[in-house]
Amino acid sequence: MSPPKKLSVLIAHRAPLMRFALTTLVRSDARFRVVGESGEAPVIRRLFAEHAPQLVILGLTLQHGDGFSLLKDFRKMNRASAALVVTARTDSLSVQRAFKSGARGYVVATDQPEEILLALEKLIAGELYASGSVSRGLLQMLANGSVEARRDACGDLSDRELQVFRLLGSGLGSSRVAQELHLSVKTIETHRQRIKQKLGLTNGAELTRRATEWLVTAARERAISNGVGRNASRHT
Repeated sequence: MSPPKKLSVLIAHRAPLMRFALTTLVRSDARFRVVGESGEAPVIRRLFAEHAPQLVILGLTLQHGDGFSLLKDFRKMNRASAALVVTARTDSLSVQRAFKSGARGYVVATDQPEEILLALEKLIAGELYASGSVSRGLLQMLANGSVEARRDACGDLSDRELQVFRLLGSGLGSSRVAQELHLSVKTIETHRQRIKQKLGLTNGAELTRRATEWLVTAARERAISNGVGRNASRHT
């Protein structure tokens, strides 16, 4: 009797070290085989079309693109494929948009490696999966009301606008954002104008300040989430 066929996995993450770690982890499990890996969104899109992987592990920040757009493309190209997000982002908006875009699972980069293999098992079985730290973080944010506040602040932004907003908050100007996203400066300026209109801002300084505050809040929520996870671990 021949051994069962291994499940194909495509790995998409901007950080080379993370790609290496994820590839090594997946290959350590006899059930899986890695069919490709890259940190560039266009390359990942091409590899997905070529290999039609059964599973995809991806980050939300990539070169020349973002994970949200890829998730939507994957769903259109092959609905049978299941995607697992592995990211440092724990804010409620990122989690919500990832699942809305087509993700089937969500794991935080600070989770234990075995959490990724467990997530893949759930995805294979056709289930949705959120790691314990993600679930605890969302419950904590629901308890203190920050989920509702975040939705009101940026919920009207498109995925691309949110991506531009995040990069502006990290201190990049329009030219650098354009290089990062492989878009024209004119396109970035158009996104800036739409973001200002949606958030009720009058100038570029207000936009930069709001974006920076948004990132700081996201970092605070991540710290709260990690704190909840550590406290839970001490009592289990």
